[in-house]
Amino acid sequence: MARQIIDTHSHIGTTITSGVGQDADTWLAKMDAAGIDQSIISVAAGGLQAEGLADTRRMNDIIAQAVRAKPDRFPIGLAGIEVRHGEAGHAEVRRAMNELGLKGLVFHATFEGFSVDSPAFHAALGALGGKKALILLHSTPDGRANPNAISKVAEQFPHLTFVLGHPVFTPDQRAQAADAVKTHANIHLDLAYQDDPKTTEFFVREVGADRVFYGSDAPYYEPASVIASIEAAEISDSDRELILGGNAKRLIATFR
Repeated sequence: MARQIIDTHSHIGTTITSGVGQDADTWLAKMDAAGIDQSIISVAAGGLQAEGLADTRRMNDIIAQAVRAKPDRFPIGLAGIEVRHGEAGHAEVRRAMNELGLKGLVFHATFEGFSVDSPAFHAALGALGGKKALILLHSTPDGRANPNAISKVAEQFPHLTFVLGHPVFTPDQRAQAADAVKTHANIHLDLAYQDDPKTTEFFVREVGADRVFYGSDAPYYEPASVIASIEAAEISDSDRELILGGNAKRLIATFR
């Protein structure tokens, strides 16, 4: 069987945070060019949106529409909410999961102006109502969402599966991420937003290949560059296959 590449960290849509974005067709073309078979898609990193909850709903509808249109390419979609919307945001969590058929949530605490240790964030996760879900948390070196802080959240929500998005920016952040994965069975990490083969080597050495995913953070980073760094890493071929697609295939199967 031919090798499968699955991108676990990509975004559809555009928000006021950066003005950078892409639609589903653009991402499909980029996936084809990079040899990516499937992608877990989520809303673009947000912040205060001009029309508030209406913008949030529109973004989630776009993700759900892409998953419905191309389930063979987009097997899982993740919704976004604004944590500070409170109960209005919680209602959107329920709509995204129950009506739109999305499988989890994505957050970027730094851009969205909250901390993962805040009661408001915990309440947003609580709105999932005990359902299993995939939570992509953009990991940052700062205190809002560093791996140590995310570890404490994972302890309180053991039924949720957390992915640390791009925990790669500083040596301390990488070390925290390795500790988080080693001590919490419901935490994994991706290799997005970097192109250094030594990053892959570090995490395989520290936590093992089966807890590490290929992700790009497209359209904010070039997907082929991350793939090339994994290809160049001094790891076994079997570990490389797990990182590029095998682990993600297994993860996706748990949410089908």
